[in-house]
Amino acid sequence: MTNQSRAIGLLLPSREALLWGDSDLALIVDAARRAEQAGYDSVWAGDSLLARPRAEPLSLLSAVAGATTRVSLGTAVLLPLLRHPVSLAHALSTLDRLSRGRVIVGIGPGAELPGTHAELAAIGVPSDRRISAMLETIGRCRRLWRGEEPGMDLEPKPSHAGGPPIWLAGNGPRMLRETGTNFDGWLPFSPTPGEYATGLRAVQEAAERAGRDPDSIATGVYLTVAIADGASEAASELDVYMRAYYGVPAEVMARAQACHAGTLESAAEWFASYAAVGARHMVVRLARPGLTDYSATAKEVLGAARGAAKA
Repeated sequence: MTNQSRAIGLLLPSREALLWGDSDLALIVDAARRAEQAGYDSVWAGDSLLARPRAEPLSLLSAVAGATTRVSLGTAVLLPLLRHPVSLAHALSTLDRLSRGRVIVGIGPGAELPGTHAELAAIGVPSDRRISAMLETIGRCRRLWRGEEPGMDLEPKPSHAGGPPIWLAGNGPRMLRETGTNFDGWLPFSPTPGEYATGLRAVQEAAERAGRDPDSIATGVYLTVAIADGASEAASELDVYMRAYYGVPAEVMARAQACHAGTLESAAEWFASYAAVGARHMVVRLARPGLTDYSATAKEVLGAARGAAKA
């Protein structure tokens, strides 16, 4: 299907540190360091200003860059509209230099929720055409990185010509077309493997129409998993986690996001189902209320995901 290498990433607990860690941001950097030591290929940070508060991701990943040497540093996902495009281009190129080219920029327009509109209103940004505005923002970042803005010479330049790879998160028809036509990777929530497979076909068809090699587009997926000794206990943990994180039950979030609650064995089977339909870079979010045994659980989940990816 593809020659892409398989990779496993960990979403860092930046929101969880505020919910259950007394806003101790050092524990997030420590989680990244431990993830690298365990063998993860990448670590990722989410983004929200007011809707789901957490540490600012580019600042956080700058600290992570200094604490790690090998893992890729990703945003899952960055909301470009929360930043002016010139400042965003500058921050991303700085982070890319600090990390010696390890950055992956996952981006999205923000969900159609009241919190999204509220945080954009707080910084004076219209929220009625978020996809178009996001694409314009990223387009300008790329022009700045390539030195194509008259009278503007942004420094430092990114480690790679044209800037770090940009992955688009989304499942709608326009987002799928844009991914295949203009972006370096895809990082959706796809709640089922079947939906993932359908979306991936649309991305690849758009790439072919644009004269691109479909296999050149990285195929990621964002997966949330709760692990316990039994399915019932894991389901309870997932529900507690989602209610704290989003303010709604797990069953509601599972309609829009890929979620699993169960044992390590059942999680391995679930990971394998996404790998089987083309997901090559699995970004795992641990639903771990209270952050109990976080790094130990992350290591166990890595083993399950790694085995599934090889199956």
